[in-house]
Amino acid sequence: MDNKNSEKDSDKKFLTIGRVVKEFKKKYPDLTNSKLRFLESEGLLEPKRAPNNYRVYYMEDIEKLNFILKMQRDFYMPLEVIKDKLNSREYKKFLTDSEESIENLQLKLGEEYKTGSEPKLYSISELSKKFKLPQSFINDLIDNGIIEWQEENGKYIIDENDAEILELLSELSKYGIRVKHLKLFENFASRQSAFIQQIVLPVAMSGKKDSYKRTLKNINKLERLLCDFHELLVKKENRKFLEKYK
Repeated sequence: MDNKNSEKDSDKKFLTIGRVVKEFKKKYPDLTNSKLRFLESEGLLEPKRAPNNYRVYYMEDIEKLNFILKMQRDFYMPLEVIKDKLNSREYKKFLTDSEESIENLQLKLGEEYKTGSEPKLYSISELSKKFKLPQSFINDLIDNGIIEWQEENGKYIIDENDAEILELLSELSKYGIRVKHLKLFENFASRQSAFIQQIVLPVAMSGKKDSYKRTLKNINKLERLLCDFHELLVKKENRKFLEKYK
């Protein structure tokens, strides 16, 4: 049964997070990769993961996103209310009747990821200009092991995972956050990853036919749970801080 479902999923067409943002920015200019990840953390979107662990958005995810963004923009609706409406008749009616339907968005869905394909690569100079980050800042990130680079045809390039990191850091840099502050998070990520790997290792080493698939599924689940746990702890501490200044 699982094999049949996985075959069906592989036949579906989808977009990566970068393509989703690019297409939706035409109607919702404020949409960013970070906001998509936030909507996921709040339980409004549940994109699947490709075998390379990248987020992939199928038609149903894109329809949901269109609805969420429209409710926020046109009706100033809070996310909690929107989340409830995603399970309502109102949402189903929106999908069939709305002039803002997915067809009108003219999203050209294509198979952005195929098993065995290489991740998209970007030149460092290209991303430096795009995210308005000094080359020295990017060099410091590389020196501290926060992002990694490789050389191709005489150009220094990074993959799309590290490009996402750069986009986030371009926002953080506006608050005066520098590379020396980020090493703390890189160390924490290494420890948390090691913790997850320790948990899933017995499944990974089991030698069973579906061990890789089960390991990937468990890692994805643990990543989300631990990130949510960390976020809740940070929010809790910040609320304590704010209480002092009421």
